[in-house]
Amino acid sequence: MRKQEKGLWVTVVVLTASVVMMGTFILQGMNTASDEADSQMQAQEETVARIAGQDVSEEEWVNLLKARYGKNMLTEMLNRRAVLEEAKENGLSITEAEVEAELEETMEGYTSEEAYYKEMLTQFGLSIEDLKAEATYHILLEKIATAGIEVSEAEVEQYYEEHLDSYTPSRQFDLSMIQVNDAGTAEQVMSRLEQGESFEALAQELSTDEYSKDAKGSLGLIDEDDPFQPEAMMDVARELDIGEAAGPLLIDDAYIIIRLNDINEENAPTREQAMEEIRRMLALNEAGPLSEVEKSLRNKYGAEILVELDKAS
Repeated sequence: MRKQEKGLWVTVVVLTASVVMMGTFILQGMNTASDEADSQMQAQEETVARIAGQDVSEEEWVNLLKARYGKNMLTEMLNRRAVLEEAKENGLSITEAEVEAELEETMEGYTSEEAYYKEMLTQFGLSIEDLKAEATYHILLEKIATAGIEVSEAEVEQYYEEHLDSYTPSRQFDLSMIQVNDAGTAEQVMSRLEQGESFEALAQELSTDEYSKDAKGSLGLIDEDDPFQPEAMMDVARELDIGEAAGPLLIDDAYIIIRLNDINEENAPTREQAMEEIRRMLALNEAGPLSEVEKSLRNKYGAEILVELDKAS
């Protein structure tokens, strides 16, 4: 899964999981019309918020949620039931390993599994169980959509060769820089570094690049093939050992000294993994939009929304 696809997957997970959770709440609110009139009146009159001396009742709140989001939420819930029915009918199943692999792909770019789960929980309110449920749904839907679609080895091989850069490891350099205006000062910087002075301290003292100076010389992570970085600087960076400094380099009428702090190398998939990913992607392309698959399944299993949701009560 490439970076754009991962970002889209996370967005879809966040939106659909939020929709389903909100939908569950709305349905619970709809079900508060209990058998007894007294409990119904109590639910309608319960105050959930207050402003400027005016109450907001639970009935007002739930009705507005139903009017604005109810149809989409119910549709998502129906989608999930339809997909589960289709999976049962066709004997489709998924393994824990498939779910874990799906989640691992979305974690790339995070410092750790813990960091990923923490952000999903704090930013979007999604627990590990929520994410696993969404991954399970996503995998089942894809299996249903691509059932019976054959992708030839030649098609897979052709795509792989045409997009080889997407399946080779990429590197990022963690670089620091000191920029000065003349060669003499640059040589003095190199001399002081060789004598053991701190790169960070010298950057703050002498660098004329305000951006990196404020960050103690740090340029952050830079893609190895970043077209906006000076080619001469990146060529030197490729030859450095971690912790090593080099320079001075004449770049755009200024002299720079750089230091390689670290290298972040993304793990590339094996050829076999890449081929399987491509086969899956090409099959999905042929299957068409997944939303159409969901619509077809809703029709197949006779989905109906039996309440009025177009406008608030």
